Amino acid sequence: MRGLSARERVLVALAVAGAIAAAFYLLVWTPQSRRQAELDTELRRQQTELARLKQLAETREEKEKEFQALADRIRLIEAKLPPAREIPRLIRQLQAVAAELGIKMNLLRPGATQAGPPGQAAAPQPAQPAATPARPGAQQPPAPPRYQLFRLDLAFDGSYADLMAFMARLEDFPRFIVLRQVSLAPGDLPRLKITIGAETFILPQGAPAPQ
Repeated sequence: MRGLSARERVLVALAVAGAIAAAFYLLVWTPQSRRQAELDTELRRQQTELARLKQLAETREEKEKEFQALADRIRLIEAKLPPAREIPRLIRQLQAVAAELGIKMNLLRPGATQAGPPGQAAAPQPAQPAATPARPGAQQPPAPPRYQLFRLDLAFDGSYADLMAFMARLEDFPRFIVLRQVSLAPGDLPRLKITIGAETFILPQGAPAPQ
């Protein structure tokens, strides 16, 4: 650059610097920026997928717990459903509870056996969330047992406190009993008379049981 003036040398230096900057931008900065953008996009996609898988794992654990709770409840219900009417045994059980509480059983009249609604369990089930498509190999909710029912008309007399205690004992009774109608009437004071319309249930032999 000996033959160049100072101004020309400055211009040449600026041109060289500009060429280097352009080459760096085109050959290094642009590809690296594009690669960085691709990596950022892939990272966000992987993070979204990871969040989805975590949510799926949590949902699976929750569904498995619900499945187990439902299966346990069905087994508990099934344990209270005998394979036959067993009226004499039922009478003895009710008389034993009544005698323990000091009340008198005046009536136990069973009705005819009827088929329960198909596909329903003997006890009302809690509301279930909307069904989701089952994954291959996923556990399916246990099918409620098929059962039969018959009406029981009961009548007792005793004090109000003893009658209420008897009603509470029916919740833990060895047989599954659903009270449909309850009415109280005065008796020989301070005793009262209570009339109950109830239903009890039978799980016939060979009915499907939860696994």
